[in-house]
Amino acid sequence: MANRKLTRIQDLSKETTSKLKEHGLVTCKDFLTHRPLELMGLLSLSYPQLQALTAIVSRAIAPKSQTALSMQKARQTAGSAGFLPTSLHKLDTALHGGLPPATITEVVGPPGCGKTQLCLLLSVMATLPSSVGGVGSQVVYVDTEAAFTAERSALRPGCHGNCPCYKTCKLN
Repeated sequence: MANRKLTRIQDLSKETTSKLKEHGLVTCKDFLTHRPLELMGLLSLSYPQLQALTAIVSRAIAPKSQTALSMQKARQTAGSAGFLPTSLHKLDTALHGGLPPATITEVVGPPGCGKTQLCLLLSVMATLPSSVGGVGSQVVYVDTEAAFTAERSALRPGCHGNCPCYKTCKLN
């Protein structure tokens, strides 16, 4: 969004955009990374005029604000892809079916309680096709402790993480 061309902002006059372009200010980022005093000197603007111009450029690249309620309603009307089951019945029951899609989930707990293993299992479950119990999606795994290894997340062939043997699955 910051690389949006200033000429594409409807609220800016052609005169203003050409003046900005003369000084090498082509994108919103170019404009917003300059100090106000520099811009006032380059463009011969008063401080209130610069504030108004900055507000226009900032609004052009800022995402539309949403409330949590509007996001929840949009998700309900769009028909969510369902929840990602954890394969742990009691946890799925507590979560009303599993983890909601397209969300950031933080897993916390004392050392050694299985947080990393749960996250690895969920990562595998999320990427599996729905025909085998996954959701056929993509995962971003943020590991702040460098505990992730491919070997640790690998499952025995034929095991999809939702079978009773998932705790004992090992590499061949």
